[in-house]
This record gives sequence, C-alpha cells and structure tokens, in this order.
Amino acid sequence: MIGEADIRPGICGFRTQARAESSDGRTVDIAFETDCDNVLRFAALLEEQSPLDAYNEINPRAENTILAAGRKGMCCTDCIVPASALKALRVAAELAFAKDAVVEISGG
Repeated sequence: MIGEADIRPGICGFRTQARAESSDGRTVDIAFETDCDNVLRFAALLEEQSPLDAYNEINPRAENTILAAGRKGMCCTDCIVPASALKALRVAAELAFAKDAVVEISGG
C-alpha cells in the first residue's frame, strides 16, 4: 500500500512531497522530495533507520522515530512535515484511511 502527502507547511514556502510504501502492512519506507534543508536532514535520518515499524510508530509508549528525526534534523518546532509523514505511514501500513488533514491559521 502507498500513502502520499503533499505538504504545504505555510510561511516558509518549502513544499514537500512524502511517499510512504509498505508491502507487508507493517514495515514502511518513506521518501521525500523537498527544497527545505531541514527536511532533507530529517529525511536522511529516517533513511538510516528504514524500514520503519509502523506499529512502533503509533505506539504511544514508544519513542516515535519520525518525530524524533524531525527534532534531530532541525525541523522547525511547528513544522507539519514530520506529523504528515506519520499520517502517510499509517495509510501505507493500512492503519488509517487516506483523508486530508487541514489546519487553517489566521491572525487578527
């Protein structure tokens, strides 16, 4: 199964494409296309740990590899790329249906 995410994180303008793929419903590889140096570092860290165990990634008692790589890769603290990659992983492992997640930010 494949899970894809077209990620537009906001004011930074760095668009990212994430593609998660699993052939067994448990182990998942994730690939990224982006112009963001922070996301490139994040992607390299994930690649070193691939394939990811989807069940470990959704376990609330375990350290989440994806979110930890986001921190180590120096993604901005409010960057939605790591969380979006986790959503794509869930779809690839058939642990969630593909459905858009929307965050609308406004100011006054």
